[in-house]
Amino acid sequence: MSFEIEQRFGELEKLVQSASAKDLDEKTASYLCKLGSVLICGNLERCVEHLVLEKVGNSSHPRVANFLKGYFKSGRNYDCENIQQLMFRFDTEWGRNFEAFVTGNERVKVEVASCYAVRNSVAHGGGQSLGPTRLKQFYDATFTLVAELEKMLR
Repeated sequence: MSFEIEQRFGELEKLVQSASAKDLDEKTASYLCKLGSVLICGNLERCVEHLVLEKVGNSSHPRVANFLKGYFKSGRNYDCENIQQLMFRFDTEWGRNFEAFVTGNERVKVEVASCYAVRNSVAHGGGQSLGPTRLKQFYDATFTLVAELEKMLR
């Protein structure tokens, strides 16, 4: 895994572990878990951006690289379906490989979609919540997804 991505996940793991601390009161743990869902989704988005820019953007014409950077700034929910669509836009083989990964890893697909559901609820004032165990599942699913995506694009 690239150094930048490892660093991102390392920092995120610290928050996930903090949310599981035994000495936290329930309300503080709940807030940390909600924050964690937002950060997990944001981390996934930045990792997808990093991997695509690293693979395509660095060797492209500067206009293409600028377009890609602008494309990623217009926030998207990078659940498995949206990542798959993005992969197909670049290369049908990437799309098919990612599709095969998702088909064989339904848990990853469900966990990523669930994390986005919580994140969107939190971001829009909803009351959806989660606990530390569920937060760790979200973290693990996105880690698995990013590791596989990185392997595909290398």
